[in-house]
Order: sequence, then structure tokens, then C-alpha cells
Amino acid sequence: MARALGFALALLCGASAFAGTAEDVLAADGARLAALIAADRSALDATLARELHYVHANGLTQDRAAYVQSAVGGAMKYVSITPLERQVRVLAPQVALLTGSNRVAVVLDGKPLEAEVLYTAVYVQEAGAWKLTAWQSTPAPKPGGK
Repeated sequence: MARALGFALALLCGASAFAGTAEDVLAADGARLAALIAADRSALDATLARELHYVHANGLTQDRAAYVQSAVGGAMKYVSITPLERQVRVLAPQVALLTGSNRVAVVLDGKPLEAEVLYTAVYVQEAGAWKLTAWQSTPAPKPGGK
């Protein structure tokens, strides 16, 4: 009986630790979004893992250097990024999977664009902080499935 109670308490403590971890991952993602909108290179840099693999909704694939350059110094300016849905799954103490959808407004080559995207992001603990190491997004289906 005592052993079962101890196991249950360990599970509860672990679940609460993961809840804090999920909140930390969401905070890290929020900091990344704020850095994109502010076009703040150093703030964005602080949210990215050393080894970043980023796949945009149009299929463009970038490494860390190319992503940072295009995100804060390229032809695209982020106007707003609104999370519509986010779910964190902690896969290991230092690895978390974030899935969800965002509404994104950008100006690309002087033209305003808006889109909704679905995404999968992988965050890892690096230097004591949660950092984005992989991102893949796709356009969200249009209402009515067409």
C-alpha cells in the first residue's frame, strides 16, 4: 500500500514538474514570436538552438543562419503572429514537442499577406533555456475543406 502511494505521489510530482515545463516551453515560444515581430536579432537568437532546421509553410528549408537573416533582415517583416491553438508534449526532461496553429500577418516585398498555419516545433534544453531546434509548418485548410 505504501509503495503504491509513493508511486502515485511520484507520478503527481512528475506531472506537476512537466506542467511547469510546458509553461516554460510556451513562454520560450512567446519570446520567439515577440522577437520576430520586433525584428530583434539578439532576442530571436536567444530563442534558437545551435542546430536549427526550419521548414516554412511554402517548403523553403533554412538552417539557423539563413532563418535569422530572413526573419529580421530579409524581404519579410512580421506584423503579427497570433497563436490559435498550442499543445506541449514533454517527450523527455530536455525535449518538448509543441504543436498548434497560428494566424500570421506579414509584409513580403511590400505586399501584406495573411495566413493560418499548422505547425510542429521541437524545443530542447540548451544552456539552461528552452530553444527551438526544429520547425515545420503547413498552410491550414481553408474553411469548408477546399
